[in-house]
Amino acid sequence: MPSVRKLVAMTAAAALCVVTASCTAGEPGPDETPSPSAPSSTPAASGPVTLRFAVYGNEDLVASYTDLAEAFTEDNPQVRIRVEHAPDAASARRDLEREFAIRKPPDVFLSGQDELPELVAEGRVQPVDVLLEERGLDFGDGYQRDGLEAFSADAALQCMPHDVSPLVVYYNKDLLDLRSLVEEEGDEPPTAREGWSYEEFSTAARRIARNRVAGVYIEPDLEALAPFIWSAGGDIVDDLESPTSLTMSEGDTRAALEAVLDLVRDPAVTPTPEQLARAGAVDRFSQGRLGMILGTRTLTPKLRAARGLSFEAFPLPSFGGYRTISSITGYCMSSRTEHVQAAADFMAFAVGREGATITSRSGYVVPSNIEVVLSPAFIQSGNEPTNAFLFSQGVRRANETPFVAEWPQVVRETRPLLEQMFYAPVIDLEAMLARMDARSQLILAPEDELDAE
Repeated sequence: MPSVRKLVAMTAAAALCVVTASCTAGEPGPDETPSPSAPSSTPAASGPVTLRFAVYGNEDLVASYTDLAEAFTEDNPQVRIRVEHAPDAASARRDLEREFAIRKPPDVFLSGQDELPELVAEGRVQPVDVLLEERGLDFGDGYQRDGLEAFSADAALQCMPHDVSPLVVYYNKDLLDLRSLVEEEGDEPPTAREGWSYEEFSTAARRIARNRVAGVYIEPDLEALAPFIWSAGGDIVDDLESPTSLTMSEGDTRAALEAVLDLVRDPAVTPTPEQLARAGAVDRFSQGRLGMILGTRTLTPKLRAARGLSFEAFPLPSFGGYRTISSITGYCMSSRTEHVQAAADFMAFAVGREGATITSRSGYVVPSNIEVVLSPAFIQSGNEPTNAFLFSQGVRRANETPFVAEWPQVVRETRPLLEQMFYAPVIDLEAMLARMDARSQLILAPEDELDAE
């Protein structure tokens, strides 16, 4: 039987069957394609309403959310949207924690998928599937399924996905000519649609590296490494639904890590910590001092603004099957809002064609709205990268990370060990991987440790 998250991701209609048991014999089941929901007959909020809308990001991204709010108010003059912003996700989380503590949270707020388990456990979000379906959202075919699944729990869609951005490789076109990777005359170079092997990627990094130019930067982060592990047939945890441990020391996982470490531990190929302290990886790439960098769509506007930089996007390299990971953010409705109908109207507008088009123009997001992700507003022809299709198609090659509240802590607390693996002069890899697994067990399954004692 499919998991609850799978059911919700299939269609909101199927989820409603689970939640309300209201399906009749003539209505579609989980394995069928439902008809689009009828437009809502729910009355709009009466009287003037002010909604607080909490977002985060840099000035340009926040400006796009402000434009979104103003466009909604133009069509709904009885509702005023007050945009509140934080510089980054961590600051936004702290602000939200403080506001829930004093019982004054925003009505609608932006959140990453990693925060959802805790938000649900604390009862801080209002499920939105029924509300949005009443407003005509087509969950079956209209939105990225991975985004819907990422924000689903307890047989309901808890938040509405807004940005579903897969990790890709950005490369400097002046430093890497893909034709240089062809070994035999008559062979074709790798293409963005077919992808490339890890061997080709590694070769490219080493050929780029020369003088003061580094070949590639891969962040020493568990989620940045996960796609390499998945591509090699490995797993990062013992059980995706109920993880009790990382599996970093197991065969396929370890083999993928060894291949990556062979590349990133070479100071002639990847920037050293000392070099990164003087100038970060994104700045080095923008300045032409780094040939390749892994990143999501959020890098695109900054790279476009870099003087003299010509760049392109490519899939992550493959050990056998191309895999990636997506950064997913969504709009959540506070369980404490006094303006449920107005908040639902705003959320439906924000992820609808007009709203998603507004935020897509910023260049920072990959809209969950499939119609918009295929539109000129997102593709932005004439701008780099020209392989914009990678961001929409890559979502289908993205694997999930565990849906547990402890997962962000696992990622944070394993980073110091990964940094040692990447940069320490001498390492005992077997011992370090065992330490990573053991550390994760203390976070994911602390009761097992107590039982063992």
